[in-house]
Amino acid sequence: MNTLKSLVQAIIQEAFTEEYGSSDSTVQVEYCDLSFGHFTTNIALTSTKELQESPSEIAQKIIARLDKKAEFSHIEMQLPGFINVRLKPEVLLSHLQQIYDDIDGVVGKPGEGKKMIIDYSHPNIGKPMGVHHLLSTVIGDSIKKVYLQLGYEVIADNFVGDLGTQFGKLIHAVKTWGDMATIEKNPVSELLKLYVHFHIEAENDDSLDEAGRAEYKKIEDGDPENRALLKKIQAWSMAEMLALYDELGVSFDYMHGESFYEDKLTGIIDLGKKKQIFTESQGALVCMLDNSDEPPAIIQKKDGTSLYLTRDLARIEFWEQTWHPQLMINVVDVAQNLQLRQVYEVSHKLGLTTAKNIHVSFGRMQFKDGSMSTRKGNIILVEDVIAETKRRVRDQIVSLSKDLSQSQEDELTDLLAINAIKYNILRQNRQSNITFDWDSILSLEGNSAPYLAYTSVRIQAIKRLADEKVSSVNANDLEKSLDAEETELLLQLSRVDTVFLLAEKNFQPSDIANYCYELCRIYNGFYHRHPIITDSGVSQKRLLLNNASLRVLERCFSVLGLKMPEKM
Repeated sequence: MNTLKSLVQAIIQEAFTEEYGSSDSTVQVEYCDLSFGHFTTNIALTSTKELQESPSEIAQKIIARLDKKAEFSHIEMQLPGFINVRLKPEVLLSHLQQIYDDIDGVVGKPGEGKKMIIDYSHPNIGKPMGVHHLLSTVIGDSIKKVYLQLGYEVIADNFVGDLGTQFGKLIHAVKTWGDMATIEKNPVSELLKLYVHFHIEAENDDSLDEAGRAEYKKIEDGDPENRALLKKIQAWSMAEMLALYDELGVSFDYMHGESFYEDKLTGIIDLGKKKQIFTESQGALVCMLDNSDEPPAIIQKKDGTSLYLTRDLARIEFWEQTWHPQLMINVVDVAQNLQLRQVYEVSHKLGLTTAKNIHVSFGRMQFKDGSMSTRKGNIILVEDVIAETKRRVRDQIVSLSKDLSQSQEDELTDLLAINAIKYNILRQNRQSNITFDWDSILSLEGNSAPYLAYTSVRIQAIKRLADEKVSSVNANDLEKSLDAEETELLLQLSRVDTVFLLAEKNFQPSDIANYCYELCRIYNGFYHRHPIITDSGVSQKRLLLNNASLRVLERCFSVLGLKMPEKM
C-alpha cells in the first residue's frame, strides 16, 4: 500500500535510524492541522526515555537529517518536541495521480488470505421486517462491503428466525382464526394480524400460551400437518423478504435459518454432556458460566425443546467445519449482549471454533418527531419507512429537478430514498441510538445523502464536460503548485486508506460516511473558489482533483451501499 502517510513515516523512520541506529522506538505519523503542516510525529517525545535526551534535542537532530530529504518543502519543531512536515507539491500531485489511476491499490488489500463470516439482518418468518432489523441489515451489509474492499474473503449469512415457540402460537392462530384464501392474498400482513390477535386473546385466556407451546412441540416432533404449514409460512415470508432486500440493494451468500440447524442440536448437547459442562438444573440442561454473577446459559428447556442459544452454538460449529474462518461476526442489537456473551463462552468451553467471535452491537432507531407510529402490532415496519421516505423525497427534492421524464423521476425517487435511509443509519455511531429526523436526512445541505448525491452529480458533470476537451490527465504535465484549498482537498483524498482501515478495525461504517461528507464539504469549497473549466481552457491540475474526488467517492458510496445518480 503506497500512501502519503506511509511515505512520510518511512522517511522519518529512516532519518531516526540514521541518527540513533537500531531502536525499540517506532515512528508513527498522523495528519495534522494544516496551519502547522501536512503530517506530524511525536517520535521525539516517545523515545526520550530510551535515548536519554530531551524531546527538543531529539527533534532537532531528526530535523537536521530530514532537511536533506527531497520530499519536504518545510520542516519545523513544535514544542515540546513534535516534528511537523510539509510535502512538496510535486510529491502531493504524484500521489493524487495514484489515487486516480489505482484507488484500490491506494486503499490496499490487508485482508488478503483471511476469511470472515458475517451474520446480519435476522428477520423473523411470519412477520414483516421492522426497523430494528433494518439497522442490522444496513450496518452488516456495509461492514461486509468494507471487508471485501480490503481483500478479505467474506461469507455473508443470515440467521433467519424460523423456529421458536412463536411459530407454535402462529400456527395455533392460523388454525383457529385464519382463512387460507385471505392469507394467500397478502401473506405476511395477514400472518402478523393473526399473531397479534393471538396475544390479545392470550391476555384473557391462559390456556392459549400452552396451546401454542403444544403446537410448537409438534413441529419439533415432526408432525406432518404443522411441518407443512410452517413450510408455507416460510415460503411466503421469504418471497417478501427477498423483494425487500432487492429494494435495499442488500444480498447474502447464504440464508441459513434456525431450522437448518435442527439436526445438529443433538451433537451439541451430546458434546456438552460428554465434556461434563452441561448439567441439569430444575429439569433443564444448563451450562454454568465463569462469571458467577451472570445466569447460567440454558441449553435445553425441561420439556426437551431447544433454544435460540443452542442453535447459535450449532451455527458456530457449522461455520467452523464448513469454512474455517479467522473471524465470526454477529451484527445484533445491544439488547443481545448477554445472550451472545453466553454463546461465545459456551462455544469456547466446547471447543467449537478457533475463530475470533465478535458481537457488533448497535442501538435502537428513534424517530425525532414521532412521525412514524406502529400500524401493525408493536413494530414500525421497514416498508412504511421506505414508502414515507419516497413520498417526502418526491415532494421535497425530485419535484425541484428539471427535464426529467416520469420514469426518471421514479428512478431518482427510489435511489435518493434508499440512499437517505441507509446513509442516515451509517453516518451515526452504531453504538448509540440511531436518530431518524426527516428534515436532516433529506436536507440538500449538511451531512445527508442528498448533499452527497448532489455533490457527486456536480463532479460527474464537470468530468463529462472536461472529457470533451481533454483526452487524459497526467501529473507530469501539471502546474507544480497548490494553494490552500487545493492542498486541503488533496490531503483529504489521501486519507482514504486510513479511513478504510479505521472502519475495518472498529466495525464502524460511520468513519467512512463522515469522511465522505467531509470530502464533499471540502470539494464544494474548492469548487466555488477555483474554476476548473474556463473560456481559456481546462486547468489540468484542478481537473485531476475533480476526477480523483469522483474515484474516492465511488469507492465510499460502494461500501456504504449507496447509488450515485447521474443527474438531479
